[in-house]
Amino acid sequence: MQQYFDGVAPDGKGIAAPTLDSFAVPPRFRSATFDTYQPAAGYPSQRIASERVAAAVRALQERGSGSTRLFGRVLRRPEPQWRGLYLDGGFGVGKTHLIAAAWHAAEGLDRAYLSFQELTYVVGALGMARTLDLLGAADLICLDEFELDDPGNTMLATSFVRGALERGARVIATSNTLPNELGQGRFSAHAFQREIGQLAASFDTLRIDGEDYRHRHFSADARPMRLLANGSLPNDGIAVVGEDWSRLLRSLAALHPIHYARIAASLPPLWLRDVAPLPDQDAALRFVHFADKLYDYRVPLYLSGEVTLESLFPSTFGYGPFERKFRRCRSRLYEMLTEPIEAPITVRAAAADD
Repeated sequence: MQQYFDGVAPDGKGIAAPTLDSFAVPPRFRSATFDTYQPAAGYPSQRIASERVAAAVRALQERGSGSTRLFGRVLRRPEPQWRGLYLDGGFGVGKTHLIAAAWHAAEGLDRAYLSFQELTYVVGALGMARTLDLLGAADLICLDEFELDDPGNTMLATSFVRGALERGARVIATSNTLPNELGQGRFSAHAFQREIGQLAASFDTLRIDGEDYRHRHFSADARPMRLLANGSLPNDGIAVVGEDWSRLLRSLAALHPIHYARIAASLPPLWLRDVAPLPDQDAALRFVHFADKLYDYRVPLYLSGEVTLESLFPSTFGYGPFERKFRRCRSRLYEMLTEPIEAPITVRAAAADD
């Protein structure tokens, strides 16, 4: 597998200058629409949120269609009555599906889709001013997994959202935390209540209730079919690239996470061998981001080792403020290890002993 890491700059440099087209919905959500969203019975907030987001994008499309003339007079279409929407709910209730559907429905407008983690990397690489010049030019910004883990990204989030809205962009964000509760349990959030309050005031909040949809589609009690016992080999006829768990963690630590998406986009089906509990919180956070990119790019995944998904993130180093990230990662890993592999799969240069 090492060839997929070779030639990648270890820091945040060495990446092409992004354009708005760089910020597109990843392959997993390429077909996400409001029609394919399936609200769960018993949770009307899911249907209400879908209808509200769809209506918001329609209003944005009407603004984007320009002006009309009546008896020689130019009539400008009214501005949409919303500036920011904030989709709050647990993982697995379809928040990412809905903002991906919003991005698709905004076809013909300038639009951007990225995670909040990716936003922090872009700001780190370009600076806030250049990032706002780029993303603030969009009609619609879809920002997934909005979260405040420290004072630095609290200030970053406040500056970005304020700057984007001042430039006329509309922002739809998803999160597992209500906007006025952002940062709680992570740092001295009370010292940043003014900034957090400004963020909360920028959004209309839509609460989405429900259980993790993966429990509806996959048996929560069954062992994932591609979580293999230690020493077992994938035997379903799919050609894979193999990698030792410890070497993967070292490779991830040596690279800036901004490169993880590019690596995931090039990977064939991946088999991680000798998987063990993550050694520390830093390694866990890097793996969470890498797993998100594998999920986004629908990389077929096999794990083998003396580990369960529950023990992958041991409680010994304390979940603390990152518990929701780890739980979401476990949920996504379960789906990746259980869902059918889409065919046909194009395998690129599968090395025998990587």
